[in-house]
Amino acid sequence: MATLSSVVLLAALLAAAQYVLRLLHSFLWVPLCLERRLRRQGIRWPPRSLLSGNAADYRALLAAARSKPLASFRHDGVVARATPQYSVWPARYGRPFVYWFGPRPRLVISDPEIVKAAMTDSTGVFDKAGAGGNNPLARQLIGEGLVGLTGETWARHRRVVAPAFNMERVKVRMRFLNLT
Repeated sequence: MATLSSVVLLAALLAAAQYVLRLLHSFLWVPLCLERRLRRQGIRWPPRSLLSGNAADYRALLAAARSKPLASFRHDGVVARATPQYSVWPARYGRPFVYWFGPRPRLVISDPEIVKAAMTDSTGVFDKAGAGGNNPLARQLIGEGLVGLTGETWARHRRVVAPAFNMERVKVRMRFLNLT
């Protein structure tokens, strides 16, 4: 009887140790390896908490942005209010930059060639499913369009909108708006 309880206790201890090791791997080892890779590439980010990432800084930026009235409905004003990290952190940390949701980094890119590669990629290398993050204001801003879609849904939507961006149609619109 004593051996059975010791075997059960040992199994429970092993399961608990495995759980703790998995947590350490997810919350410590993987983020540290990612940080090392990103630093080697010259990418910077705001200081982060081990468990919550940049959540406290993000909440402070959002509260500061919401505390002021919206001066105009221009794109840059709306973006600065809905997603202040995209206007404040690039000025502090450069482009591209990273911010963290707990142990998961979000790489923010703005170079047109990299954005084009990410948006037209159908291989799944770029994870766009989290576009806009967990921020409902950001989701309202960018919507549920191509930015956040992946796989077959992305391909179907891309086929639907592609004719609108035909160069001849764009030229006609530019002439109509006197932008040429």
